[in-house]
Amino acid sequence: MKLKNRILPFYQAIPKLLKFQIVSFIFLSALTWALSALFSLMLGISGKAAVTSGDMSFLFTSLHGYAMIILILVMVLSYIAVELNALLIYCNKTLDGESPSVWACIRDGFIALKKYASLRGIVVIIYAVFISPLLGLGFSISPTESFYIPRFIMSVINANPVFRTGYIILMIVLAIIAIIYCFILHGALLDDMTMEESGVQSRKLMKANWKNFIREIIIFNVLGVLVTLLLVLIPVILLLIANIIPMGDKTLLFCDVLFASIVVVILLFAMMLSVSFVLIKLTTLYKKYRTDDQWSYQKQEKKRHPVIITVAILVFIGCVVFSIGGTYSFNEVFHASVDTEIIAHRAGGIEAPENTVKGIEVAYELGATGSEIDIQRTADGYYVVNHDPDFERVAGVSKTSTEMTLAEIKELRVDGEPVPTLEEMLEASRDKVTLFVELKGDTADNQMADDAVRTIKEMGMEKQAVLISLKYDILEYIEQKYPEMLTGYLAFISLGQIEETPFDYLALEEEISTDDTIAAVHQKGKKIMVWTVNDDDDIEYFMTSEADAIITDSVKLAGEKKRQLSNRQPLDVIIQRVSDLIQ
Repeated sequence: MKLKNRILPFYQAIPKLLKFQIVSFIFLSALTWALSALFSLMLGISGKAAVTSGDMSFLFTSLHGYAMIILILVMVLSYIAVELNALLIYCNKTLDGESPSVWACIRDGFIALKKYASLRGIVVIIYAVFISPLLGLGFSISPTESFYIPRFIMSVINANPVFRTGYIILMIVLAIIAIIYCFILHGALLDDMTMEESGVQSRKLMKANWKNFIREIIIFNVLGVLVTLLLVLIPVILLLIANIIPMGDKTLLFCDVLFASIVVVILLFAMMLSVSFVLIKLTTLYKKYRTDDQWSYQKQEKKRHPVIITVAILVFIGCVVFSIGGTYSFNEVFHASVDTEIIAHRAGGIEAPENTVKGIEVAYELGATGSEIDIQRTADGYYVVNHDPDFERVAGVSKTSTEMTLAEIKELRVDGEPVPTLEEMLEASRDKVTLFVELKGDTADNQMADDAVRTIKEMGMEKQAVLISLKYDILEYIEQKYPEMLTGYLAFISLGQIEETPFDYLALEEEISTDDTIAAVHQKGKKIMVWTVNDDDDIEYFMTSEADAIITDSVKLAGEKKRQLSNRQPLDVIIQRVSDLIQ
């Protein structure tokens, strides 16, 4: 197939696809706003600001919770109707040379939801909502496109060879299944088959054409990357030239911001159309396979598109205006300053035996301003520091803290260091680091909260200790009974306005620590920590965000990265911000 014929269907579809993207975006935004308002209303009536990982049971134990589940399902089905059903129908009509109505396709997309009213259909929904984002393969919807397995769960999986192997095998199996059934929506939506009939057909088509399918998909992806690189090549070259030619600092900064913003616009444009292009490619292959290679794309008449030209001109003007603002307010626009603090996970991260006094000391020496520890109650009512349910991993003893006395636990060693008490850790952190005390495990209850508060007060550490937990109800108890104490809520799922929760700190998992969430938390006068940030790229990303702190195992790496980032040149800042925006 000639190169021109491979590119032509996508090139000629761009104006229509942009029209679909704009109309569907407006429709879904309005719908999402309405459903979110209803969701917030239900939360308000029930006396909650948000539903998070610490109190998800609320959704399944109250009438308000059931109503919110229905609202979530309505939103998910609406996105499937528009972003999958309607878009596929629209792409098919476009390939057939029609000028489809976006609203008619959206209507047909909602009507087509009845196709999912079967076991196979429900599986397709689950795949689109949860599995496809994990695989990075197949069709998905935008509200869950960043769905992930929380890092702290993945760390457990990766630490165990059996779990890790099982996870890899599962992902491979799911990827193969996704490829085998990649035409299931085409048969159901374009040829009016049931999901079961379409699934059978998809298996047959893939069995007969799998070699051609793999070759075509590889070529499609390679061409996509090459075309995108060609599009960004001119502004990149201009940016490089600007940094060679002698000019004033402000002029150079303006040119850097302008050319970088044009690169971002091009890349975002490519990303916006990528899902549509994938569906067009799959639809062309489906048509060919269904007709034994008798179908071919018919070149459409050239048309002028003044709206697109107008939009392009307006976007360019917008880039120029943004560049002027970025030039004169560089630090504010690009978050050039690095103020994010470092909190050592489990006392000293990987730089010292975990949850030990030595960990506190090492973290302080490496520049951390805080240390996070985990406390559990012993059989005789004391509080010792340990993360796991038992001491098997750290000390080789498969007993829990509640099965041992303080004296017995004091005989244990974690890489040569004794298991410390809460009092010992508070004393070690005095006038050095803020101690974030996580109420952990089965013994995390109101009694633990009372005892921890009493200990902190007796040692005069109220301003240097923060009580944190994954358990919402315990922190709520502390806020009500001891409002003078600092509290921090750990969460990895959030629905609603988490910034309205009554805690001083919000410690959020990486994926839900968005710029919007961070800004909302700050508007309420609270601080936000991101956990657990260990990878080089992630540390760099959150160090240059508006987050107040990161909780990390890689304390030394985080310190080095912070020093490097503090010495960046303006162009380095711009390049990193571009990288962050397109990830």
